[in-house]
Amino acid sequence: MATSYFLGANSRDGFFSLYGEFCRGQGDFMHIIKGGPGTGKSSFMRKIARAAEEKGMDVEYVLCSGDPDSLDGIYIPSLKTGWVDGTAPHILEPKKFGIDSDYVNLGVFCTTPLVELDSDYVNLIYELYREKYNCAYDCLKSASLLRRRAVPPVFTEEHMKLFRWEIRDILKAKASQPSTSAHVKKRFYHAVCCKGELYLSESVYSLCKQIYALSGEFDGAQSVLRIAAEEAMGCAEEVILSYDPRDTEKLDAVLIPELSLAFVDSGWSADEEAEIFLDAVLPKEKIRQLRPQLREMRRLEDRIMGIACGFLAQAKDLHDELEQVYKAAMDFKAMDEFTEDYIKAHI
Repeated sequence: MATSYFLGANSRDGFFSLYGEFCRGQGDFMHIIKGGPGTGKSSFMRKIARAAEEKGMDVEYVLCSGDPDSLDGIYIPSLKTGWVDGTAPHILEPKKFGIDSDYVNLGVFCTTPLVELDSDYVNLIYELYREKYNCAYDCLKSASLLRRRAVPPVFTEEHMKLFRWEIRDILKAKASQPSTSAHVKKRFYHAVCCKGELYLSESVYSLCKQIYALSGEFDGAQSVLRIAAEEAMGCAEEVILSYDPRDTEKLDAVLIPELSLAFVDSGWSADEEAEIFLDAVLPKEKIRQLRPQLREMRRLEDRIMGIACGFLAQAKDLHDELEQVYKAAMDFKAMDEFTEDYIKAHI
């Protein structure tokens, strides 16, 4: 089985990384890939992953939050081995070189230093590229502030007790016995990127067949997801927490693969889902009073998010230009030969 997720996010606070937790489990070994843009890091990992899948191995694909068509990492559970792009903005180094990790330097296939004309061009592109990201992050911060202020705290402690009991009933029906040592994995299955807001629904639904969508306009979904995460710890060996890339303090999904069960917020959609309608517990008069302002604020937020994604798309175009400079300096024939021998030795 192949699944995909993100370990980085374009967020209200800039680039947010979960890469420090990648391939750090007991017995894991991580190959940290170094090399400039356009030196083939993503293609190298994709070829390794393809070879592993052809041998019947499961592969986890870590997508790039800047360009989801590009890879930032792969992990092969049966080998307890991962490969990851260890360059900015998610710089990684071995903890114990040769014991839990090593380097793969693809930069050796690139002729450096660049000629003066290329160097001047690259410096200009880098400057423009960083500015586009800064503009995007400013928009995301503004959208986050709107979201936080637009959603009033309408649910009480009594409401939360009702939600907790409902969550417990759902979990008890699925779990055969309690757990005392749940392993938590933190990921993003949702990205704000050059393609807009992207949800990796296929990966979530391949891990969890029963989806509870928390459908509501107010702040109950976040509270219920927190409750679901807490309760899941007591009945599963592994719990996957998916965070909201726009505001990384918040959850947007809780996955419990061994129970084939997930709770997701209203941003997700599924062909078959059981929904918990959070607003049903609120007085109808209160909903009527708050709904017009809430919807107007969310329309404004959507417009700002669209602008942010536009800046990210411009940054991606600049990065493509940057890659072309380095590709012209690459010896891809030598790299292909290296990749073929590398795969034979490692897969």
